[in-house]
Amino acid sequence: MQTAGIAPHWQPDLHSYAHESAPVPTLNRLRTEDPVHWSRHGYWYLTRHADVAAVLKDAATFSSAGAGWGDTNPLAKSGGAEGASTEQKISKSIAQSFNQMDAPDHTRVRRLVQAAFSRRSVEDRRDRIAAVIDTLLSEAAAKGSFDLVTEFAFHLPIIVASEIIGIPIDDRDQFRISLANAEMLMAPRKDDESWQAALAAGRWIGNYLRDLIAQRRAEPRADLISDLIAAEEQDMKLNDAELRSAISTIYTAAGTTTERMISSGIFLLLSHPEQWRMLAEDRTRIPGALDEILRFHHPTQSTSTNRRCVRDVELGGRTLRAGDTVRVGLGAANRDPAVFNDPDSFDITRRSASSILSFGQGPHFCIGASLARFEAQLAIEAVVGRFPDLRLVTTAPEKDPARPDRYREIIVAVP
Repeated sequence: MQTAGIAPHWQPDLHSYAHESAPVPTLNRLRTEDPVHWSRHGYWYLTRHADVAAVLKDAATFSSAGAGWGDTNPLAKSGGAEGASTEQKISKSIAQSFNQMDAPDHTRVRRLVQAAFSRRSVEDRRDRIAAVIDTLLSEAAAKGSFDLVTEFAFHLPIIVASEIIGIPIDDRDQFRISLANAEMLMAPRKDDESWQAALAAGRWIGNYLRDLIAQRRAEPRADLISDLIAAEEQDMKLNDAELRSAISTIYTAAGTTTERMISSGIFLLLSHPEQWRMLAEDRTRIPGALDEILRFHHPTQSTSTNRRCVRDVELGGRTLRAGDTVRVGLGAANRDPAVFNDPDSFDITRRSASSILSFGQGPHFCIGASLARFEAQLAIEAVVGRFPDLRLVTTAPEKDPARPDRYREIIVAVP
């Protein structure tokens, strides 16, 4: 079948630091010229809103179970027998994650964890979240200037997610660092040193969660781990591997992505002073501002969880074959001019919440969406209320080379 529009030799590196640092020009070009793009990494990459939404909603055609990684499959690139064994275990663990399942398994596991992230459960945490925010901002204000990333936004969702799940306070830093390092196994391999560090982190996470679950079996507490164990013992069919994977998935969904939403969101608002003043004068605009932050600067601007074609399917004039890997550009879809007027402009008065795909759609809609929005709303309300004249010191922040989906630092000054 003929490729429409674009020269077939143009295949941008969607995993490079350069792309992740400034993805919008490439995503806009792909959406215009090659919206159903066969990437150099061996997977289909979609950038139009209609195509992305169709894939997210059609779990019967685009499966989340057993989705590969195209030619970038890092778990197939082992170094030695020990590495191969570890990678096989990690690969099996990933497959047990409920966001890598289809119904009925996905429905079963999701039903067990969703109570902790219901609107009522989230609202019940208001006082605790507000207290964490107040403490962080008081410490920041005392310095006169502070980093939105490492001294504020980074800590809030990690503390909240750890408390919900049941990660002890003394273990939080090691758990966070290890999980972040282990996630590097899900990206193209760069060098042996970082790869071995990722393997070591994966082993630590597996052993740590195994021990923590055993502790909660012996002494249950008021946390999600204990609740899931109780459900398992009531014959709800949640096995130990599913339990470990669910904890890791929930931690990521409720923690790291929210951190990026808060820090990037406040930066966007401060970068548009007239819109920051709107919020300072009228706090009821904050929900609309959250929508625009999610649309304009999606935390993972380029991709989301992989899907696998169950059967041959026609999409955008291309034939996707059964077994092919498909990745969807949520950030690209959120800037589709077919859906959003003047999409490359940041405007908190925009009314387009129902079309924003940042939390996905369909059966895999982000389980932590309510918590993420709630934390971000309380955080922005507190910052704009306490520091209405807050000023950016870092006006052109750089993306973190280790995690290009977030900024390295954003220094602000307290008047």
